[in-house]
Amino acid sequence: MSEQVTATQETGSESRESAGETIMNEVLQQPPKEQAMQMQPTQTKGDQTEAGKQNTILASRSGEEATGEKSEESIQESEQKPRAPEEYVAFSVPEDIKLEGEDLIDFKSFAKEQDLTQEQAQKVLDFAGPKIKAMIEQPYREWNELQGKWQAEVKSDPEIGGTKYEQSVKEAGNVFVAGESNPFVKSDGEARSLREALNTTGAGNNPAIVRLFVKMGRLLAEPAHLRGKPAPQSRQDAILNSLYPTMGEGSS
Repeated sequence: MSEQVTATQETGSESRESAGETIMNEVLQQPPKEQAMQMQPTQTKGDQTEAGKQNTILASRSGEEATGEKSEESIQESEQKPRAPEEYVAFSVPEDIKLEGEDLIDFKSFAKEQDLTQEQAQKVLDFAGPKIKAMIEQPYREWNELQGKWQAEVKSDPEIGGTKYEQSVKEAGNVFVAGESNPFVKSDGEARSLREALNTTGAGNNPAIVRLFVKMGRLLAEPAHLRGKPAPQSRQDAILNSLYPTMGEGSS
């Protein structure tokens, strides 16, 4: 029995030794990289995730900020940033638009503040120029349209237009003839000022103004209509004279 136990123990020892040799042989026969991986501590999935998120000092942007060094991308952006010239050369402006004097100085100052290159400033003019021109021309265009509308109304007016138009214009012209018999215009200077006012404001085309001048001109063509009758005394004076007929004799 003892011999069997001894034999069994020896067999077990040999089995353990052969098993140990087999495991060690497998480890020794693996490449060094696989051996290292087996020897590393096991990481959980969370640990691996956190490790993947971490950046080294050399690879992080915070390292750049800490050392005050700019990345190559920052340097390229700085080099590509447009810079305004020391002095802008002559600009090309749209036709019928003037850019000179104070306006030119103001535009150059604006371009300088915005750090615009010559090309960029020119593009601003090319874009805004036509719009500015349209804004400037709009009130003049509307004024001309209104004048045309008024002229058409005068020429079609039943009282002074149509076949009466030419005669009406002549009659209205009497108002501008200065003289003692003209109570409206006493001198050539007044006549000239009146014409300028009517032309500048466009009122000389307004149908209501034209009708008024035609009536005034007809009155001037017949002086008798301008004489009229003496204005009557006021009612108060008439009552005083009837009550006190001799009141005004002492003052005469």
